[in-house]
Amino acid sequence: MTATERAATGRIDWNRLFANPVHLKLYVMCTGEVHAMGNVHYNPKSPKFKAMPAEKRFNPVLAFLVERPGKELLLLDTGLHHSFGQSRFGNFGPILGSMVKGKAGAEMDVRSQLRSIGVAIDDIHCVFLSHLHLDHPSGLPYFAGVRNLKVYVDESETIAANAPLGFLKGYVKKHVKGIDLSPIPYSTGATPFERFWDFFGDGSTIVVHTPGHTEGHSSVILNATDGPILLTFDAVHRRSNLEHGIPPSGDYRKAAESMRNIESFLRDFPKTRVIFGHDPDQLGTLILAPKYYS
Repeated sequence: MTATERAATGRIDWNRLFANPVHLKLYVMCTGEVHAMGNVHYNPKSPKFKAMPAEKRFNPVLAFLVERPGKELLLLDTGLHHSFGQSRFGNFGPILGSMVKGKAGAEMDVRSQLRSIGVAIDDIHCVFLSHLHLDHPSGLPYFAGVRNLKVYVDESETIAANAPLGFLKGYVKKHVKGIDLSPIPYSTGATPFERFWDFFGDGSTIVVHTPGHTEGHSSVILNATDGPILLTFDAVHRRSNLEHGIPPSGDYRKAAESMRNIESFLRDFPKTRVIFGHDPDQLGTLILAPKYYS
């Protein structure tokens, strides 16, 4: 389905879209790990929540680089800042840094990993943020001086991050300081998802609205040559969220609905490769940069 056809219909026909894949490269970068007290990856309003075992593991924090033909680049989330290799608080600050513990080894930050695949910070002109909870834009300050930079995030995330007591909900204002945030220009008509955005206009990278964990949370579907790839980000923290039918933390009703939409999509397209937001059990199976998915 061409961009012109999508513009005319205002809808996405997933079958037609996936019949015309794009030669993408997806680099997956593990930028460190985070841990918070309690089972934060499962919604406490779920009737199954109390039956889940205590969770004490650290969980991977991922960032992604999409490369389109012609070396056009898009960074998805920015992962943890290198300061976590020097301080236990990193750039979360002492209050949130005490509540959400981060750790990262040398050269794990997105700047270093991009360099390892021949990409400089100044080569990145488009950044998409799934949402603005502290572990997702922690590396955004690297891009503060990049010319012609466009950073996209749902508008409700910008409002939440800049609220007077936003830190109580896991937002760090200094992560977005000096960065102009552009709202995602959603359209409707990408069943089962309520809203979508064809990022490049060529059907290669589809942003879908998956609210619940936060009001403005979004996920991404890539139309790659070896089959679709779904990046859930925090709409589904782990495979076990799906296996046990427990949505992530946040607004229970909306998070459950977004997870049902994802499950519906995966039933229709069972060959989709799924990369979860913070799954320590999946990490060892992922193809990590400098290798890539296609």
